Amino acid sequence: MNDIDYDRSLEEQLPLSRTVFRSKDGVKCTKTVNGKTRSKIDGKLQRMDGDVAAFKGVLKLWFNGTWHQVPSLAEFQEWTMDSVCPTPDGEMVEHDHPDSWLSLAQLV
Repeated sequence: MNDIDYDRSLEEQLPLSRTVFRSKDGVKCTKTVNGKTRSKIDGKLQRMDGDVAAFKGVLKLWFNGTWHQVPSLAEFQEWTMDSVCPTPDGEMVEHDHPDSWLSLAQLV
């Protein structure tokens, strides 16, 4: 017997708040990401680890110079029960490590 809610959670992304937006005036971003103030270079706010943007309806998170697709709800649920959690680069770390998916999603 299939668990419909579980099956759906495999497909649904965790609904993270976007920090980078496309507007009629160009790309806009929040002044902070995960409680950290965004830096400026030549007066322009810079991308930083933890930025979240939507690309054709798919949420992606900026980490170490690359956009990573935000995992499914089911994956986040699994990590909360496990003793370790991956980073977007695939390294296994403690839940509260600043680079873990759970920390970047502000769940710990």
